[in-house]
Amino acid sequence: WRAGGGQVLGLEMLSAVTDLGRRCVAANGAEGEVQLVKSEAARLLTAPPEGAPRLHLFLAELMDSGGLGESLLSLASAARRGGLLLPAAPLLPARIRVWATLVELQGCGTALDSAELVPSRLSGVALWPWLRYRHRRSYSAVDLAAAEYAPLTDECLVFSAVLGEVPPADRLVALTAQASGEANAVVWVWEADLDDSGAPPLTNAPWAARTHWRQAVKLLPERRAVGEGEPLSLEVASGGGGGLAFALR
Repeated sequence: WRAGGGQVLGLEMLSAVTDLGRRCVAANGAEGEVQLVKSEAARLLTAPPEGAPRLHLFLAELMDSGGLGESLLSLASAARRGGLLLPAAPLLPARIRVWATLVELQGCGTALDSAELVPSRLSGVALWPWLRYRHRRSYSAVDLAAAEYAPLTDECLVFSAVLGEVPPADRLVALTAQASGEANAVVWVWEADLDDSGAPPLTNAPWAARTHWRQAVKLLPERRAVGEGEPLSLEVASGGGGGLAFALR
């Protein structure tokens, strides 16, 4: 850190990305305005170096397909509490909301990359029965347009948070089954208000303009048969803002 350095401070934990970013800054003649620091964001945000200037804006693109997977909420809260930001400094994005649907998931499309739960078919063989025996600790990215699933509930707002505040506590969300089936997963999308202007939110919803984000799916710890009209309780946990998990109660 150089006290009195650039007006823009960028944080990156990977050396190669930091070096590339510095070369881009230099190529654009912005070395006097932009300083890139190789550091884990949480470490710098919670304990700013002595002499570090207080910043006017927090800007982060830490969303993933699940919304919170890169610790967006906990880092924003740390930035607000750690003293690196001025009291009135805005955070961008400003808010994030998650909309979820309880589903009977049969297949996750045809992609074979590491983000998929399991391809729907391989060499003509259907693999969806594997979902009965597979359990993931985390959620996965999925292209809902290519996935094979049956919605069992209406889409519901299950999580809402303001960046900079303490991440919301775990909660129970009341749902009603709109169809009968075997509930084995939750699929969800997110939307983020970039500021308070009232502009349309940024979202990874499949009906919106396509982005590099997919949607998210999480297998439930235990599958359960549900009947149309049955009242349900969905436990929503955010892991302190680090990532979403769900369970039927």
